[in-house]
Amino acid sequence: MPMHETFIYKDNLPIRVSRQLPEKLKIANDRDPEVLLILRLLSGNVELTHNYTNKTIKSRVNYFSSNLSAFRNWKTEFPIYFSDDTTAEDLASFIDNTKYKNRNFYSTILSELSQFILHTNRKSHTSAFIYIYRMLEKISYAFPLIYTSKTQDFQHSFNYLKELMVGDGEKKELGFFKTFIDILYKDDSISDTSIDIVFSASDNDVKRQMFREVKRVTPAAAIHGDTDEPEMLSIRYCEMGSFIISVRNRFFHNLNGGATNIESKKIVDSDELFSFINPMAMYWIAMVFLEVVSFSLSEYQNHRRAAVV
Repeated sequence: MPMHETFIYKDNLPIRVSRQLPEKLKIANDRDPEVLLILRLLSGNVELTHNYTNKTIKSRVNYFSSNLSAFRNWKTEFPIYFSDDTTAEDLASFIDNTKYKNRNFYSTILSELSQFILHTNRKSHTSAFIYIYRMLEKISYAFPLIYTSKTQDFQHSFNYLKELMVGDGEKKELGFFKTFIDILYKDDSISDTSIDIVFSASDNDVKRQMFREVKRVTPAAAIHGDTDEPEMLSIRYCEMGSFIISVRNRFFHNLNGGATNIESKKIVDSDELFSFINPMAMYWIAMVFLEVVSFSLSEYQNHRRAAVV
């Protein structure tokens, strides 16, 4: 008996944009590459249907934008996220020619992302956060290996992996991932910026309680100077993964006698709290995902040029 398909995906781009798009960047059928579906879902232009409940969601949130604003023309605006001279045709060629690589990995990411969008649409933001964390766990180990496997410079790959292995005393996959993030953004000005979580609760007392409770369990080294209590908690860009892990441990584990747990009575409404955290957490994960795909695209183009020569 075939496994039940949990989700189906349809194109949700405006017709004027879709007509201009290379065929390989369009969502056409159940053979669409998972990496394409992920990029399109994160861009906010996919119609997602949950087969079990027959719920259809027209995803509009662009997680590649810090303010989550939609693309006006995905064909022209999205490719330049990779580089100023990357075109839609370049992206289409890359996706079509690498669609069978790491497919099981991307399939898992696609499933977690789809569940996140489904639960977010239900306003079940506490549940949606679980899928953010599951994505983080999945990419924590796989992304560094994918990143290094794309280069033919084996000495460079060896040195890179060695740096990852010794860069963090914590022998867990998430510690490995934290080192990867530090190296990924090394000497990049983005590492000086922050991910800003705005606490927009309508009740000022609740807002203050939520803010203080989350800040209390956030590692001091992760807090950026732009923080504005109790309106906005700013997390250092490269520490966002550590922040996500900390929130997960302090809220979902809730160990007995743990003075650093998040107290449910102080956050009042967990779905409201996670409605503030989740969009920025997913934005950050989307940008890490984009960084790795960008590297893969660059390596693919380099190999094509070398083959021509």
